Amino acid sequence: MYEIIPVNNLKLIFSRLEKVETSSLGVFLRVGSRLEPEKVKGIAHFIEHMVFKGSKNYSHRRIKQEIEGRGGLLNAYTSQEITAYYANFLKKNFAKTLDILLDMVNRPLFKPIDIDKERKVILQEIKMYNDLPASRAVTLLEGLLWKGHALGEDVIGRVETVNDINRSDLNNFRNKYYLPATTVISFCGDISKEEVLQNLKGKIYETKARVSLDTAKPKGLRNLSVITERKDLEQTHLCVGFRSLPWISRRRFVLRLINVILGANMSSRLFEELREKASLCYDISTEVRSYHDSGAFLIHLGLEVSKVTTALSAILKELDKLKAKEVGARELLRAKDFLLGQIAMGLEIPQGRMEHFAQSYINFGKISSFAELKRSITEVSAGQIKQLAREIFDFGRICVSCVGNLKPDTNGKIKALLV
Repeated sequence: MYEIIPVNNLKLIFSRLEKVETSSLGVFLRVGSRLEPEKVKGIAHFIEHMVFKGSKNYSHRRIKQEIEGRGGLLNAYTSQEITAYYANFLKKNFAKTLDILLDMVNRPLFKPIDIDKERKVILQEIKMYNDLPASRAVTLLEGLLWKGHALGEDVIGRVETVNDINRSDLNNFRNKYYLPATTVISFCGDISKEEVLQNLKGKIYETKARVSLDTAKPKGLRNLSVITERKDLEQTHLCVGFRSLPWISRRRFVLRLINVILGANMSSRLFEELREKASLCYDISTEVRSYHDSGAFLIHLGLEVSKVTTALSAILKELDKLKAKEVGARELLRAKDFLLGQIAMGLEIPQGRMEHFAQSYINFGKISSFAELKRSITEVSAGQIKQLAREIFDFGRICVSCVGNLKPDTNGKIKALLV
């Protein structure tokens, strides 16, 4: 199924998936925005951008041409705790793709002219997200959930910090955290382990250097919090959030089933009640955010400004139902099947398998088989769901954000509904 192989103090996760023409390769680093000093907020994301601008052996054009021009896809992302660079490609192009990814990550040029150009791009990206009401509402909500903590900061950074980041800052941060000890390489495809290891040979520098990845744990929430922001929009965006569980929690599958039951698909309770029955919105969804020492449960929808308190009242009603009465056997079975189906479909394609194995190893230090995951999900009881719902959905510590063409008294009306 897979092997975890040490290679010069980093870990290679190798998984052979036979009889497929495409392969997937990712370089994952245990580095994210919560490690950033205050004065360089956004630097992890800045580095993610810069490695695409050229490396020792590949110009920015060659990086794209050698992968995308050969039928592949190349991308990256930065989160609060992980930075990842990955590619999906025809298996015949494995050696070239591996060489490019490792050259990008290990030997970026960080040319001053490219830094200044990319800074402008990132500043436009910040403006773009601020102008997207759904994104803005989530940003405001995260600021309430983790007020005064790095988890409450935008991964992309702030205009003032991004403006001040220089080449020395980029090199110092990369040199400190881009180490074999913080790196996991994950591969999935129809290529032999020997071929993968042979191509890795000589490309991973040998060092036992380590760095502390410890960060301050967020303080607990004590009170409910509401924030509203007026924008001239046709639609208002409402977000509701609660602190929940970290990755490592033994009850993480209970939480994921709560997510399915409440808002992960069109069969969910919130979708049925607020869209299908009440026609309050086009879409409503829920999301679980998990970190190594904290987590959150988010609810988001877009709606008419006049319906904000009506929708919030309906959401609270559905949360109360989940806290008061156990989920029925049929509904619970459907939720379990949905969750298992999503996991299984992801594991049956190279990209999903590669990503799942890397995330699992980084977050848990091990990789569970599908049989183990199935057993953990199957064993969740209706009583466990009810109990966790009672613990998480504490209206005395609820966080609410709202962005739209709001009236001056909107904030007060929301608070009045929650008290």
